[in-house]
Amino acid sequence: MQINGVSAVITGGASGLGLATAARLVDQGAHVVLLDLPTSAGEQVAKELGDRAAFVAGDVRSADDAARA
Repeated sequence: MQINGVSAVITGGASGLGLATAARLVDQGAHVVLLDLPTSAGEQVAKELGDRAAFVAGDVRSADDAARA
């Protein structure tokens, strides 16, 4: 599958399986938005993943938060 250049929103992207998924996608050339709780380490994780990663604080149960991501 060609991943280079695609964009993905990863819910729960600041830790666990979400983080592993985001890291793998970034390694393969994708851009990712990490949607995770404001209390998560999302901001730091996005910095560590590099220029192709961004963090949006929010709750996946909120339609407004998901839309913002």
